[in-house]
Amino acid sequence: MIKKILSGIVLVTALGTGNGAFSQQAGANCTCTCLKPMFDYLIASHHLFIGADDHTTLSNIIQEARAAGYNVDYRRCALLYRNINKPFYAVTTDSVSALYKARIGDCSVALSSVSGAALALYNLQSKTCGSDVTVAYTNASSGGATIAELKVDSCYTCTVETSQLCYSAITDSPVNPYLYGIAGNWRPAISYVYYASRTETDPVQGTDIRRNGTFNGFAPFWAFQPDKMAPQYNEAKWVWNTATTLFNQKGFEIENKDPLGRYNAGLYGYGNTLPVAVIQNSRYRESAFEGFEDYDFDIGVCDTTCASGRSFDFSGYAHSIDGTQHHTGKYSIRVVNDSTVGISASLVTEDNNNFQLTVTKGAPICDQGGDGLKDIRANASTIIPPFSPLAGKTVLISAWVKETVDCTVPTYTGSQIGIVVKQGASEIGVIARPFGNIIEGWQRIEQVVSLPADATLLSIYLQALGSNTVYFDDIRVHPYNANMKSFVYNPLNLRLMAELDENNYATFYEYDDDGTLVRLKKETERGIKTIKETRTALVKE
Repeated sequence: MIKKILSGIVLVTALGTGNGAFSQQAGANCTCTCLKPMFDYLIASHHLFIGADDHTTLSNIIQEARAAGYNVDYRRCALLYRNINKPFYAVTTDSVSALYKARIGDCSVALSSVSGAALALYNLQSKTCGSDVTVAYTNASSGGATIAELKVDSCYTCTVETSQLCYSAITDSPVNPYLYGIAGNWRPAISYVYYASRTETDPVQGTDIRRNGTFNGFAPFWAFQPDKMAPQYNEAKWVWNTATTLFNQKGFEIENKDPLGRYNAGLYGYGNTLPVAVIQNSRYRESAFEGFEDYDFDIGVCDTTCASGRSFDFSGYAHSIDGTQHHTGKYSIRVVNDSTVGISASLVTEDNNNFQLTVTKGAPICDQGGDGLKDIRANASTIIPPFSPLAGKTVLISAWVKETVDCTVPTYTGSQIGIVVKQGASEIGVIARPFGNIIEGWQRIEQVVSLPADATLLSIYLQALGSNTVYFDDIRVHPYNANMKSFVYNPLNLRLMAELDENNYATFYEYDDDGTLVRLKKETERGIKTIKETRTALVKE
């Protein structure tokens, strides 16, 4: 199953009413040259009732109309060329009506019955344009007198406002599964191992290593059939040992499981190019790691307004990411005195992997008989889930903290992590404080938290209690019975700078100017110890 990360664009514009913004558009030239052939196409192809949720632009309609043989010259009509990249959709929903209205960008057009009686809109046929600003229509089957007229109803002045409302290009609109990598990329799904006895079973007999060692009665997994190769699921001999359940958009495996139902996961950072954590006995959505190293890592994202979000996201506090203090790497997050930095994650009752694509058929643009492809839609399980632990589980939260006080104090008292679990209308609060030795100015925080089965939200607050500034780094959240290792890289040259073990203690890697590893240090309860050092030099002639 291949999943993709959410992406989107800005949707909201504010419209102010006002007639006459495109007064030059309403002449006979516009209605006959542009609107008449375009609506002839919409009626003939039964596409009058395109919905706003279809996110269809005027340019799409014009391209389809011209491909079908309708000469829509948008360059001669200001109403069309000024709205060419804006939405087109029907306001009316009933195909039998006395009034049809459609939005063309910032303008509205109306197709109305002359007598006021309801008409079958798809049974209309346009007449030759006259000198006025309307297009006249008759009954397609009987002809005769004019029964409906099309005209520009009104136009608007538009003021664009920035909005944080984004839509998913995967789930909120028809999707091309090959464009976004949902389909078409073949990757390993399940691996099988063959279990059977060897032909030779007597250990006393001599061994002929050139010929011995074959399986007794080997049965191949793939069987040849007249037109294909088909798998032979023989559970007595072919036993699966690992199944991949999630890939990210770069094609890296980020979750798998074994026959006992135990999951393993990998978290990627730096533009989804490098692993920042590997976790055993955890689903992908259950674990998170944040070292604050790659928030400025530039991967050339075009859509900066609605860029893809991070699974465990402190982007709202990017101004607080600090390069003066760090437990590992080059950065930490700064919390000034008497303030809080918080992040929340929804809790789910189950991990739903019911990925599916829904294919809808409809009438093709060219009337060739039969149904064609109308659209393809993907459900929410197509998207890689963000950090959202499972309710009813126990999680372990850990981090490192540094206060701007004399580090000779036995323990830090001006910092803590507040953990709040929302359970219905009530909340459960847990306070995690630093404990253990202060190592090179940093002290570890670790807290076990039980999540009730009916809990819906987990919130984590990094708090500075006193008058001093506090720094937090290497924050980890994972199931209590899971095992996590995390990694920190230099955001400039991507060299490994530190590796954090199961207890969130670091091993530091130091390099010389040539990029050669020269020193290995280990963080312990007694301080940071150098465990390996290498010196090299070139022989001078």
